Amino acid sequence: MKLKVAIMGAGIAGISCAFELEKYGIRPDIYEIQDAVGGRGFDHTAGWMNIMYRPIKDAVEYLKNDFGIVVKPAERVKQVDFYSKNESVSMRGPKMGYILHVGPSPGSVYHQLLGHIRTPVKYGQIVNFRELSHDYDYVVVATGTPEIPMVLGNWRTDIAGYVYGANVAGEFDPQTIKMWFNTEWTQRAYAYFVPWNDRKGSLIINMQEVGSHGARKCWRKFLDAIKWDIEILETYETPHNIGHVYQRRYKNMFFVGLSGGFLDPLFAFGQIAAIDSDASVARAIVEGADYDKLLSNWIRRNRDLRIMRRYVDKFSDDDFDKAMRIIKTPFFRTLASRSNVNLVNILSRMAKVMVSHKIDRTIT
Repeated sequence: MKLKVAIMGAGIAGISCAFELEKYGIRPDIYEIQDAVGGRGFDHTAGWMNIMYRPIKDAVEYLKNDFGIVVKPAERVKQVDFYSKNESVSMRGPKMGYILHVGPSPGSVYHQLLGHIRTPVKYGQIVNFRELSHDYDYVVVATGTPEIPMVLGNWRTDIAGYVYGANVAGEFDPQTIKMWFNTEWTQRAYAYFVPWNDRKGSLIINMQEVGSHGARKCWRKFLDAIKWDIEILETYETPHNIGHVYQRRYKNMFFVGLSGGFLDPLFAFGQIAAIDSDASVARAIVEGADYDKLLSNWIRRNRDLRIMRRYVDKFSDDDFDKAMRIIKTPFFRTLASRSNVNLVNILSRMAKVMVSHKIDRTIT
């Protein structure tokens, strides 16, 4: 008798989970509340930065070699420009990362993943996780939101985030990503630009602990500060809370992707970890493997980044300026571009040195 598995959500995590289960001969039921795949429902671009996934050297090759998932990026990232209030620095390299289209449009990473599975998605379905838990052997929660683990008392928010962004037209380098750190309009989060091509890109600002009204004010300050000659094609906004769960498995339910706390609490990278968590769910369901042990590297990485977030939350603009000056040093640039050293650990220690005195005063 084959196992009955329900997957809640047809995003990156849910589709990847279905793909892995199919390898074991299991056709899960995939329930998607939207009428089509596409994540949060708006088109934009995202960067997969290899330095954030170390010891994985190349995210796209990792998915292909370890999971059989073939993703075609829109472009390679060969340069990242960083800006703080008074400093700027550029990092260059042939294998810094990839640019991918994200959203409901054909060609996005969602549609690329959808092409890997044979199982049909049940669109427009509003389902109850308690009822599914009763009717199925296993339920995989891949909704891309923290609501279900919150209801179960299984969630702690690390960042109460809000995203406001736009797709813009202008003249751009299609292989260059830009990032800004300025407490006036992002608090201790960041803004970024990821190109679609040389004429279009996504300009997005991440903020902490603000709502729609505050986000719009921060957005206007941001545009006034960078003074770009661009045309705004469309805007979008959404709450984006990031946190972690206390239990990644609860009874016969598994939590994956954002719902499982696999987005990092520093830059909110999480798509590679989401795919990895889904492969681990399949092994846990079919082989009885320990889900937490399979994901120990990602769990440890996010724990380190939570510690780093604790320090970054105390950064002033002067601290961000200091960080830019450190990035400029030949030693750091060599570590970032010519080695496979785990930069998460190094950055965590650097942040601790810079602002640990502020943390101590706060605690005292």
